[in-house]
Amino acid sequence: MLVVGATPTSGADAPESAPPRAGPDAVRLVFAELGRVENESLQRYVDAVGQRVARGAPPRGVGFRFHVVDQWTPNAFALPDGSIFVSRGILALAGNEDELANVLAHEVVHVTERHAIGRQAIADSANPFVVGMARAAYLAGFSRDQERDADLGGQTLAATTGYDPRAMSEFLRKLEYAERLQLGASRIPSFFDTHPSTAERAGTANDRGARLAFTSRPGIAHDTADYVRRLEGLAIDEDPAQGIFRGTRFLHPDLDFTIYFPDGWTPVNTAQAVGAFTPRRDARIALELAGPGEDPETAARGFLAERLKGGKARVDRSAPITIGGRPAFEAVVIVPTANGTLLAQLTFVALGGRVYAISTVATATSFAGYRGRAAATVRSLRTLEDHERQSIEVMRLRSFRAEAGETLAEASRRARNALDLQRTALANGLFTEARLREGQVLKVAVTEPYRPAAALRGAAPGVAAPGP
Repeated sequence: MLVVGATPTSGADAPESAPPRAGPDAVRLVFAELGRVENESLQRYVDAVGQRVARGAPPRGVGFRFHVVDQWTPNAFALPDGSIFVSRGILALAGNEDELANVLAHEVVHVTERHAIGRQAIADSANPFVVGMARAAYLAGFSRDQERDADLGGQTLAATTGYDPRAMSEFLRKLEYAERLQLGASRIPSFFDTHPSTAERAGTANDRGARLAFTSRPGIAHDTADYVRRLEGLAIDEDPAQGIFRGTRFLHPDLDFTIYFPDGWTPVNTAQAVGAFTPRRDARIALELAGPGEDPETAARGFLAERLKGGKARVDRSAPITIGGRPAFEAVVIVPTANGTLLAQLTFVALGGRVYAISTVATATSFAGYRGRAAATVRSLRTLEDHERQSIEVMRLRSFRAEAGETLAEASRRARNALDLQRTALANGLFTEARLREGQVLKVAVTEPYRPAAALRGAAPGVAAPGP
């Protein structure tokens, strides 16, 4: 109920006459939720692979664009207008361009078969205070029949465009193992949720791929080594540019702040907002950027005007307040939904030249019980201390060449690899006891101090500015 005001069904086939929806606003929403990988050569590469695959699809009146989102959980999804997204976790998991092409072809088929249109109503129904961690709920899963159709059509499409259709089976096998290892922090929505990766499905893909005739064509990446080289520097696990959690304390080095959420709550971090849910999911507290400046009241009025525009939610009361000697502004908003009334208390606080909105949203019956924890969270917002900044590290993907006959463990030690042996084997599609060929290219990770961007442009990563 705290996520979406109404609960339309998803996964239903849309009528052939239904027009494609989404468009630029929906693409911006996805980037606001999940972030965008700011590596233009990598973005161009993924789009080039996707365009090659899409040229083999039947024309359906849509163009295709392919994007990489800053999400470590393996994830791929499509919007009805042909916008297709893959996470950096997908790129790291894929062993070569053939595997990536099969994933992109799978999503192209979801678009050409008009599977995505039936989910648009969920996005349209969201209330104005669901904020970042939940507005992407319209990317809910497809039905199993639709997934089977996309598996079949995607492998066929990959083969038609010169990619090995057997690569889909290998990717699904790794995805199944990745699910068991629970790689990375979950960011809504997850490929695990939307694309069931069963052994049966991988087996079916393997049998189908062996039967499909295809003529191999040179890839955009020359070989596996070139594919891995294009991923150099990709963040592995949490990306500090989006901020990181340590327990329920959140640290954002680029925006230079930290905030503490209640113990025992489930933390969630997206590019638009950071927050935490109660175990019962009857309340959440979240922080997002309200705007630049040092005037909480001015930022609050603009923020609320944008959020309440055209909706049924209304401000019940608002007033300037003081928090720890600093000026702030508070507003209580009543949010009617199809499932009952929500109350939202928003506190606007200035820090470091920006105004942040810290909102507590709960059901009307439970709201009073969370006021104390909301106040403690607001008071905990402060600038990072030097030792906190210096303690933040990032893992980045690197390519490494093996020596003849050495084991994966030996190569990993020689590379000073920051990944454990199981994750290294998974990233490279190998068994942990594998013996390696001379010059075999491996994906490994190095840990290095995180250095925030020297200059922040517009809405900084991790907590985005309000509005479309």
